[in-house]
Amino acid sequence: MKTKLMSVLLAAAMLSALTACGGSSGNQPSTESNPPASEAPEKTDETLGVFHKDATLDETVMVDEGGVKITATGLTYTNDSVELGLTIENNSGKDLSFISGSLGYSCNSINGYMVEEGYLNCDVANGKKANDTIRFSYDALMLYGIDEIADLEIGFDMTDDDYNHTYSGPRQVKTSAFDAHDYEMNYYQETITSQAAQNTYEYEMAYFSQDTLYEQNGVKLLSSGLMTNRNGETALLLELENTTDSMVYVSTSDIGINGLKVNSSTWSTHAINAGKHSIVDVQLASVLDPAWWDVYGISEVGSVSLSLGQSNGDGVELAADTPVEIVIPDASAAFDPSGQEVYNSSGVRILSKGVYADPSGLSADLNVLLVVENSSGKNVTIDDVYDSLSVNGYMTSYLCSSQKLGSGESAVLDIELMDDSLEENKIASPSDVQEIEVGFEIKEGSTTLDEPTITLPFGE
Repeated sequence: MKTKLMSVLLAAAMLSALTACGGSSGNQPSTESNPPASEAPEKTDETLGVFHKDATLDETVMVDEGGVKITATGLTYTNDSVELGLTIENNSGKDLSFISGSLGYSCNSINGYMVEEGYLNCDVANGKKANDTIRFSYDALMLYGIDEIADLEIGFDMTDDDYNHTYSGPRQVKTSAFDAHDYEMNYYQETITSQAAQNTYEYEMAYFSQDTLYEQNGVKLLSSGLMTNRNGETALLLELENTTDSMVYVSTSDIGINGLKVNSSTWSTHAINAGKHSIVDVQLASVLDPAWWDVYGISEVGSVSLSLGQSNGDGVELAADTPVEIVIPDASAAFDPSGQEVYNSSGVRILSKGVYADPSGLSADLNVLLVVENSSGKNVTIDDVYDSLSVNGYMTSYLCSSQKLGSGESAVLDIELMDDSLEENKIASPSDVQEIEVGFEIKEGSTTLDEPTITLPFGE
């Protein structure tokens, strides 16, 4: 299976994708007529209103330390975004790069909600100044229920030429709308469930719940929802609140669909500032390619499972991985575990689903799809033996991610055969594959239980 670690920067990609395909800059959010989140919205032609552009920001010093001074100079509204102006002064004695909202450091929030917007990359030589802006598109804010700027929290990563990093932590600036803004109201829930938002951005909230399915170490799950866009792509949305007085990093892992584990490794990590909300987004089409859903007998999403873990900024565990399952009422939570048995020993079984062409059509890669079943009574990990795979007797380059299974669990195992190696061996399509041989290692913790070499027969 392809390994895909979702970064903080991509955490709200589903929301961005949906907003990008709906409405113009004149169709922007308002929560004035949205129904309560607990009520199903009536089917109407209502659409969202406009983003309010009245809030102003007085010049405010955000950072003044170690010879570095960062000043917020004001807000500017364009047709499709609001921009925070900055003046950066560097008298630190070193040339510095200033970064915000990046893959490596992102702790920006607006009105109490963590946002994935706010990218900055600015180099300032020692003794110099620079003017720059941080941009927040209306489209990226609207599904959070943000239709005005009451406050912003921005974090800066300051790096010298020797790659020494200084992290500012979130620094807040307040606008003229701050005092009148109601921070007790859940604008996200009001907006995401509204018929107006669904009409505007052409999605359906197939399921929404305010059940508290997770509460650990001061971090609480406030809501969960299943959103499907107009292309039929589905995302799980989890709303988390950090009630502690410190930033917490929340990770997702062990993602399963309808009881079939699809990804065991860490899928994403999200920084949540003290007292803030974060919308964790799991795009199910990214976890398991939609082309393989039929192969595994998934006709609709009846349940999504995952584990949530917590750590601090130094990587120290604050709360162990805790399983959470979201069950969608009246939906089938079935998958098809059948296939050609290629291994069965000590309660671990491997079945082949066949060889398939790259569904995107963008490469000549081939995918070997397997199902692993664990009834051993043990928690096991299954991984390939490095560089052990051959196709039709020829060594072939490939990718395969490990899977962790508890007893009674089943999991997807996807081996991707690389196109350049296949071409060298004169293999152009699934029908050219007659036999695959690959080694696996099955372990309980650090103890190897078995190390079989498995033959997968194909063709006549």
